[in-house]
Amino acid sequence: MYKSLLKDASLYSISSLIARGFSLITVPIYTRLLKPADYGALDLLSYLVILVPLIMGAALDQALARFYNDAADDNERKRISSSILLYTVFIFVPFIPLALPLSSELAHGWLKGQVKEATILLVFLLIWINAIYTITNNQLIYSFKSRQFAICSIGNTVFSVSTGFLLVAKFRLGVHGILLGQLLGISVFTLLSLYFGRINYSLHFDWKTLRRMMAFSLPLVPGTLAFYLMQYVDRYAINQMSGLDEVGLYGIGARVASLINLFLMGFQGAWNPVIMSTYREPGAPKKFRVVFNYYLFVVCAILVGLSLFGKEILLVLTTRTFSQGFIVIPLLLLAAILSSIGQYFTYGILIAKKSGLRLYLNLMALVINAVLVYVLIPRFGMMGAALATVLAFVFLTVVGLALSQRYYHVPYRWRKIITAAVVAVMVSNLVFMVDFELTVRDELAKIGLILVVLLFFARLLDIKLDPRLLGRARASLATQVK
Repeated sequence: MYKSLLKDASLYSISSLIARGFSLITVPIYTRLLKPADYGALDLLSYLVILVPLIMGAALDQALARFYNDAADDNERKRISSSILLYTVFIFVPFIPLALPLSSELAHGWLKGQVKEATILLVFLLIWINAIYTITNNQLIYSFKSRQFAICSIGNTVFSVSTGFLLVAKFRLGVHGILLGQLLGISVFTLLSLYFGRINYSLHFDWKTLRRMMAFSLPLVPGTLAFYLMQYVDRYAINQMSGLDEVGLYGIGARVASLINLFLMGFQGAWNPVIMSTYREPGAPKKFRVVFNYYLFVVCAILVGLSLFGKEILLVLTTRTFSQGFIVIPLLLLAAILSSIGQYFTYGILIAKKSGLRLYLNLMALVINAVLVYVLIPRFGMMGAALATVLAFVFLTVVGLALSQRYYHVPYRWRKIITAAVVAVMVSNLVFMVDFELTVRDELAKIGLILVVLLFFARLLDIKLDPRLLGRARASLATQVK
């Protein structure tokens, strides 16, 4: 069982890493072929492709995860898979007559003519196919077809990015070409994922089964949607109040900040199973405290490093125009870290099965974020949007941790944690207070500062910077697997 688990987890992690890696590869290419306003329009439309299926899909992918492997027999599993798939295919059909008038409104009203109506129609089709792809590809996970899942995920990413690049670089199709590349890739690999999972499907739709799935999934939609909107509402507010050029600069800064997810994804996959399998052990709370200290050390190191060298990273990856997006990197990195802590370390809520609390917390944080972006953007521009996002996640994380501690107490050393967090935030924001130049002296000064700060964090959080620990950790893991 353990070997199978490790193999599957590795394949899923590799798929995610390759997807994000190819996403970063496009940055130096597209920022040289697109204007900031084009990139801003692409950013907004890409998030639309993610958000709409969350609503229309009724979170049925989570119902599939919950009920598929609990089904009594293969016939019931097939009814579940087929009913969810057919719902996803046909739920968009009634909206087809609205596509043309909506495309005109979104192209000319929302995006100020930056894209054509044909591009919006392309996005609508992409939304539809993406919803089907999400269900069929997730089905491969729940059917324990990790290799087929990896083939579809990696294949879709490589095909979409390569095709999009060709359409933009050779045929000069701009945003339309990028989205057309995504549509072609996701269409091909939706069909392939259907083929790989064909044993799970039939043309039989069972309304009773679907109602049972929806009874579970619909209450999850508001909380999930609120959490995603918290991460995207800033772009839409910037577009409304500052324009697509600033959305493009903000989006490119956010892309660099998203580099931290390469670490966060791997940690999430390894950490969640450990929590649920060990939290009853007598010494578990102290072990969880140690894990948090190491986690905080790593994310603070990433926060400081990426923030101080954010401008240099953007100058290498993009053009001088796009490099101005470096100013939002420290705040968006901090928001990502707070979000991860709010998800991975509020396990008391999970242990106590108080999932409803997450819904209320997410909704309250979304309201805070929405209010703050409209207050701060007029005064501070895209910096105001980033600050609003951070403050919303501060609320979500602080309140979430407080509630989690009520249900499952971990003896955190709060004074040290807060000190480390304050120092990390102050140092990461030095790029606003100190005029660092692109000289060898200033670059070496930043490297020296990072080393000093890391040593301070290690001393404060009781982190043993001993390379031999890696060997011990591997040996310990091998023992547990056996």
